[in-house]
Parts: sequence; structure tokens; C-alpha cells
Amino acid sequence: MKFLTAFALVFVVSFAAPAFADIDWDEKELTEEELIKRGFAGGVELGFNMTTGNTETTTYRSKIDVDHFLIGWRNNYVFETDYKEDDDEVKEERYFASAQGNRQWAFAINSYTFYRYSYENDRFNGMEDANTISVGYGQRVLETDSMFLDLEGGPGYRTNDAKDKNDEMIARVAGNYSWDISETSKFTQRLSSEIGEDNVVTRSETAITASIIGSLAMKASFTVTHQTAPTVDEEDDEELSKTDTRTAVTLLYSF
Repeated sequence: MKFLTAFALVFVVSFAAPAFADIDWDEKELTEEELIKRGFAGGVELGFNMTTGNTETTTYRSKIDVDHFLIGWRNNYVFETDYKEDDDEVKEERYFASAQGNRQWAFAINSYTFYRYSYENDRFNGMEDANTISVGYGQRVLETDSMFLDLEGGPGYRTNDAKDKNDEMIARVAGNYSWDISETSKFTQRLSSEIGEDNVVTRSETAITASIIGSLAMKASFTVTHQTAPTVDEEDDEELSKTDTRTAVTLLYSF
């Protein structure tokens, strides 16, 4: 119920305050009016694997990443799930949702202010009903015909219901790099760090996307999550690993 409430809050806050928006400089060839008419753009990602016999394993990953264009603002909504079960024992169960908005100012076309909310529930890495709110400033520091690099940073606040975890102020820094290798392939690198006094949470996603046909593509990604002070597992009272990694090959449908 807490997850559903938090996920609903992502959309309520985003629509209630047009500050939640995401600038997509890849659309710079479109006018503001054309972007508004376009409305929504994004992708749906899905991966699934099942083995039976001596070992029964079920693994799936899903992700929805949608941009919503408004006058002067561009909203971005993300929803992710990761699940793994080995011989009826759950090994991974993660839910993540976020809304981020970037406000581009007329007097500084490569600069923007951002507003971000995220929710994560993953009892296997100590992020239980973790809510994070942050605001700040970002800038495009590199841009060519085939690549760009955005950097941003600002203060925020994080809550976590996991054992021995306190609510705390944080500083969020992030970078987003994209390189169009060819007309049918793209390399992306996203890196963020939420720096708190009790815990520093750093996330990295490295991905290569290759077009298959039309709007359908294959995506290979490698994700790393690192915590300087992960929580203690409530079931066995053992300290969790500081670093989690995830390798995935998924189908991506863009619209």
C-alpha cells in the first residue's frame, strides 16, 4: 500500500506542479508547439527468463520511461520492476518510481533547474520504502551532432524505513551521457550519487541499444548500485553487501 501511495504521488505532484519536466535536447529540431502537440514520448522495456527441470528459475525486468511535454516544461516518469525467484525462493524484488522535471530558461538555453521525486522499495539492498526529494541546477556541458553530456546537482532529503536507517539531508549530483554510434545504435551512461551523512547511494547504468525493426530495439545494460553503509538484514542480522550489480538484455519498444 505504501508503494502504491508513493507511486500515485509521483503523478499527482507532477501534474499539479508543471515544474516536473524533463528537457530532451534530442528533440531540439522540433519547435515548442510541435513538442506540445506530440504530448508523450518514451519507451517500454521488458525482459523475461524461465528455466525448469532440476532448477526452476524465473527472472523478469520491466521499465517504462515516458516524457510528457508541456509549455515551458517537460515531465519525465519512470517505473521499474526487477524480480528473481530460484526454486520458489525470492532472490530479488525491487520497485522503483520517479518523476523529474527540468525547467529551461530563455536567458540560458543550456541551463535548467530540476525538481525530482523518487521512490524505491528493495528489501534485499536495504532500501525499504525509501523516498527522496531533491531540487537543483543543471547544465549541458557537451553537445555535438551525435552526443551530449548533462551535469546537475542540488540539495535534497531522503527517508528510509529500513532498520537502523535515519531520515537525512542529502546532496544529489548526476550526469547523463548519450552517444548515437550510428543511425541504428546508441550508447548511454547515467550516473548519480545521493550523498548523506549516514549513507551515500551511487547508481550507474551503462547501456547499448540496437534497433531491430521499426520502433523495436534490443537493449543490453549493466547497472551498479553502491552504498557506503548498507542496512542490516532484519531476518538474519547480517550486513548487506555494499555493491549490487545487474546485467540485463531486454526488448525496447519506443513511441
